Amino acid sequence: MSATETTRQLSRADEVCTTVALAVADATETPVDELPPLYSVIDPDALNDIFQPRNGDRPPAGTHVSFVMAGCTVSIRDGAVVVSPGAETPDDRTASAHASAN
Repeated sequence: MSATETTRQLSRADEVCTTVALAVADATETPVDELPPLYSVIDPDALNDIFQPRNGDRPPAGTHVSFVMAGCTVSIRDGAVVVSPGAETPDDRTASAHASAN
């Protein structure tokens, strides 16, 4: 699996959570149904409330959320979802710390 940075624009047609899942799937070359559930890393309802375009309105300028999902950093800002592979999850950091302690 070779992962690449992926950017997807938010739209009125898709929920923010759908856009996030599709962007992570693209970046990791993993089918969407094989990704961990979004709710395991962030509250999907809150994410939609913050970023879902309504009546032509956009989130206030400077609104930004980042989190780690499926080994990627997911950043949402200025109407776009950017997924950057290579992020360590807390479990990865714990495993690395344990491995280096031994």
